[in-house]
Amino acid sequence: MFLKKVLSHNYWAILYFNFKMLPFRQAIRLPFDFSHKIRFENLSGTIVLNSSNICRGMIKVGARGSDMFSHNSTIIDIRGKVLFNGFVELGCGSLLCVKDRARISFGNSVRIGAMTKIFCEEEIFFGDEIGFSWECQIFDTDFHYMQSIVNNTLSRKTASIEIGSYTWFGNRVNVMKGTIIPAYTTVASNSLCNKDYRFVPKYSLLAGSPAKVVKQGIRRMFERIDL
Repeated sequence: MFLKKVLSHNYWAILYFNFKMLPFRQAIRLPFDFSHKIRFENLSGTIVLNSSNICRGMIKVGARGSDMFSHNSTIIDIRGKVLFNGFVELGCGSLLCVKDRARISFGNSVRIGAMTKIFCEEEIFFGDEIGFSWECQIFDTDFHYMQSIVNNTLSRKTASIEIGSYTWFGNRVNVMKGTIIPAYTTVASNSLCNKDYRFVPKYSLLAGSPAKVVKQGIRRMFERIDL
């Protein structure tokens, strides 16, 4: 088991990314830890580490979910700006794409499941203590415009996303442009989030397509409980 874990690390990616994207005093600590297949599509953007406690492997990429899913390449495409404010995990086979002039901010203890796609053309903000299960999609863009056949006006293509702290998202949840998820919210599997949910009560469960409040007064448990 120990040997398998050691061999799972992508040491070339670890060295290349840390020393290319970070100042030497940060890079030498190797805060970015890559596992399995990694593809760097573009690294012309900027990485900022705001944590006062930069340590080895504080941002783990490609390991989460690797025991359940095939080791498809995790794709990193950073042309804009990405800020890290603590520990972050990005699961195996995922996509992190940040376009020119776009910005993503990760809080502390953000866990993104395997095969999840994050595509940012404007801005995506993650709070603290956030969990996404596998095969989710977080897009702040429609990738195209829609035109009205009545007055020829174009719809807005992008709108920022804000995901509050202490939130949990089940597998295959889609978070689309303009979505605001308040703190202490749970989103059920296969739901579509596409609006401002700041009005929902604390400890609500969202579900459906589009998502709406289906239950109140509950929260996701992470502690082990023997019933």
